[in-house]
Order: sequence, then C-alpha cells, then structure tokens
Amino acid sequence: MGTTYERFLGYAKTYDEGRPQLPNKALEILKIYLNRDIDVIVDIGCGTGLSTEVCCKYANNTIGIEPSEDMLNQAKLREDNKLKFIKGLGNNTGLKDNFADIVICSQAFHWMEPKTTIREIYRILKKGGIFAVIDADYPPAINVDLEKIYMDLHKKANEIDNTKSKWITQKSEHLANIKNSKLFLYSKEICFDNAEEYDKERFKKFILSQSSIQETIKNNYDSIKDNLENLDERLEKIFKGESLKAIYTYRMRIGIK
Repeated sequence: MGTTYERFLGYAKTYDEGRPQLPNKALEILKIYLNRDIDVIVDIGCGTGLSTEVCCKYANNTIGIEPSEDMLNQAKLREDNKLKFIKGLGNNTGLKDNFADIVICSQAFHWMEPKTTIREIYRILKKGGIFAVIDADYPPAINVDLEKIYMDLHKKANEIDNTKSKWITQKSEHLANIKNSKLFLYSKEICFDNAEEYDKERFKKFILSQSSIQETIKNNYDSIKDNLENLDERLEKIFKGESLKAIYTYRMRIGIK
C-alpha cells in the first residue's frame, strides 16, 4: 500500500485554486492565546501553501512542511524572505527542539498518525507555544443544489474508493488525541465561520480537489464518467455566470504547551 499523501499527486493546481484559504480569524485567535509576538509558525501538511501564506502575515518566519513533491512544488511558488517550504512528515519534521511559537495542521491532521505526530509537534514547540488543528466542514453553506451535487459525487467516489487508503484518524477525534497525549497544559475546541466567493469554475475545482474523487478519476473513471461529463452544465444552471457566497464552519482544536 502506498503512503496516504500519494493520493494528492497530479492535481496540486486544482487543489490550490479550489480549496478555501485559512481565515485570518484563526491566527487572530491563536495570537490571543499565545500572548506574545510570534517569531515562528510551522504549518505541517501545508499542501500548496494556502494556509502557510496566511500565517506569514502574523509571524517573522513561517515554514511549511509537506511530503508530496507535487504539492511542495506548487507551494514553493509562494516563497519569499519570510516564507519557506521544506519536505517532511508530521512525525519527522527535521526541525530543532523548542523552535516554533505556533504549529498548525490545516485540513491535514486526519492524514497523520496522531500519537507520533503530537509528540513531534510538542518537541518543536517553545514553552507556552500552541498546537492548532484547523478543519473546515465540507461542503460549505452555499446553495442546496450545489451542496447536493458535491455530496452525491463525493458519496459515489467514496463507495468506489473503499479499498484505498483513507484517513488515519477521524476529525472528531482530534481534541481527544491532543488531550490523551497528556503533553499540553490546556486544550479546547474553538468554532468560527468564514465566507468565500465561488464562481462556477472555482466551485468545480473545489469539488475535484477531494482526494477520493481524484482517486476514482485515476483508477476507475468509467464508474464516475456520467457524473463528471454533465458537471459543467449542472453548475452553470445554478451559477448563471455569477458568484455566490460560501460560508465555511471551522473547528480549531488547540493544545498549549
């Protein structure tokens, strides 16, 4: 069996253009709990750097860590003097002890082995530093028909993709995994929402950015062909050349060292 991040090969640009960007609100909340200037933020499982790019507005230095070469190459287009990307794993970052003020996993922690990853994150955090797992609920609140298109296609792809590598842990278990590690002085869940604009093309990329759909396209295209061939037409009937506001609900689970 291949590694889980191999599921993301070949569609980094679609992922980058379709997925929601990390809300500023997440970092503003983390600043409240850190209660000091932010020198270093580390974004583990950073993908194409959507979340890492936001972090660099709040820290002197930001490092994104990603195992997929495809995603990493897309992310490196964002690099500057405050923002760097390196290849690594959640449980093997290659960073030194007591290095980061904040470590985030945005839309990624469910792909990681929780116990070894949490230990690694604790090791690289400074005293008083914060580990934050940040996830958006999919699909966003946007339109009943659009949400049904997403859910129906996602359900079909998951049924076909049932023999492939899936999440290592469930998102609902993230806070318990942080607490059960007994490494953090304080932990809690924080919820907030954020709005994004979608036109037809961006929402199509959001749908196609799901790993189960990409796995099905790569390995069993005929089984999903009919759903994909009329996707443009169905989306056009709803968007009618306009953009729609999408509301994402976010769940942020934090642990403070």
